[in-house]
Amino acid sequence: MIYAELIQKLAVLHCVYQTIASADGGIDEDRDKEAIALALKETGLDSIHIWDAASKLNPHDCFIHVATLSADDKIQFKSLLDKVTEMGGSVELRKICAEHLCKLCYL
Repeated sequence: MIYAELIQKLAVLHCVYQTIASADGGIDEDRDKEAIALALKETGLDSIHIWDAASKLNPHDCFIHVATLSADDKIQFKSLLDKVTEMGGSVELRKICAEHLCKLCYL
């Protein structure tokens, strides 16, 4: 996803945020710092301020932007969500949220 447009990268970060927050009732800085760091690394963005900005985006718009990712980037996006589901919190709920989110993004 390094070569994706900035809005697409922000949308990916928002979807990661949604996966965690929806499953666990919010973001816990201690529990979720590794997942956040991974998401930032995968998108090529490295600022926690970017994470904060992405979390405030309109979810519907984000689903549309993720749907416009290249085929390879969509595979990376799904892989990222799979990794995040295993990185703490309620794993089963995170998996359900990630699957639902992929459907919303037409993946």
